[in-house]
Amino acid sequence: MSAYGATVTIDVWEFYEEYTESDRALLSERERQVLAVCDFRQEVNSGGFDSYFRYVGGDTALTAVAALPRLLGSPWAELLGEAVALLGTPYPRDPDDRAAKLDELEASLGDLDARFRKLEASANADARLAEALSN
Repeated sequence: MSAYGATVTIDVWEFYEEYTESDRALLSERERQVLAVCDFRQEVNSGGFDSYFRYVGGDTALTAVAALPRLLGSPWAELLGEAVALLGTPYPRDPDDRAAKLDELEASLGDLDARFRKLEASANADARLAEALSN
């Protein structure tokens, strides 16, 4: 709440753009979690799970998996958890290592992409993430 009693709403994508290529170490845990979920949503919306894991967005996958139940709900966390599990244990932190694992996978990520699109269509994820930033 502001000094005048109005709720301040943060635009989650403006916040994301501000920190996309910045050091996130000085941010709060909640802010880093929201950014990790935005990394996930941005990359999967852009090019599917394959794109997410091949590029730096996938660097924050474990943070996103941990934050998703609280921020967007269990179905989101379960979906990303299944995708992460395909890459093996321990999760490959390096994008090149993840790309090599993706190249080895015979299973298609198309089902995961379709499930992601359904989740995106069923919830106002932007509003929920903005609320998390505002609280």
